[in-house]
Amino acid sequence: MLLYLALVAVSLLGNSAAVRVDVDTSKARDLEGFGRQIKKTLEDWYPYLSYLMYSPTFEDVPVINIYFDPDYKRIAYASGNRIVGAVDYYRQNQQGVGSMIHEMVHVIQQYRNTPGWVTEGMADYYRYYRYENRKLSKPTTDNNHTNGYGVTAFFFNWVDQNKPKISGQSMLYWINKDAREGNYKDTIWTRFYRQTVEQVWQEMMRRA
Repeated sequence: MLLYLALVAVSLLGNSAAVRVDVDTSKARDLEGFGRQIKKTLEDWYPYLSYLMYSPTFEDVPVINIYFDPDYKRIAYASGNRIVGAVDYYRQNQQGVGSMIHEMVHVIQQYRNTPGWVTEGMADYYRYYRYENRKLSKPTTDNNHTNGYGVTAFFFNWVDQNKPKISGQSMLYWINKDAREGNYKDTIWTRFYRQTVEQVWQEMMRRA
C-alpha cells in the first residue's frame, strides 16, 4: 500500500523514472528466485526513491547490475551502478531485501567527498523510514551522529520531522544536494539553523 501511494504521488508530479535491474546469479543458481524478487523490488522502488532524492545535478541510472559473489564475505556493497551481494549471507537471509534497498540508495546518491556517516546514515534512512516504514530505537548516550547507519538514520528522520523547512525543503534535501555536488560541510547546519550539528544532535537527544 505504501509503495502504491508513493508511486501514484510520483506519477502525478511527473518526475518518475524507470531503471532496469540485471541480476547475475550464475555463481549461485539456488539464489535465482531471490534474484527475481530483488529485481522486481528495486525496479518498483527506484522511481520513488530517486524522486525523494532528487537534486538539480542528479542523473538517472538506466541500469543497475547486481552480482552475487561467492567469494565476498560481508553483506553487500555498491560501486557506481553495480551492487555486489555475498552469496553466503543471502543464502541465509532471503528476507534481506532492505539491505539491497540500502545499496540502491548508494547508487542513487552519487555523492562525492562526503563523510561516511552522512552517506551511510542517509542510505539507512531511506531503507528504514521510507522502504520498511519502520521506527528505529532512539540512540543512547553512548551514540553520536557520526556513528552512521541506523543511529544517523534516526537523527535524520528526527530532523526531517521536527526542524523547520528551508525554502520549502527538508534539511535532508539540502544535505543530499550538497553531498551530490561534492560540497557537503558540517557548516550547513549553522548556515540553516544557527546550530552546529552537535547542537542539533543534543536537541534531538533531549526532545525525541
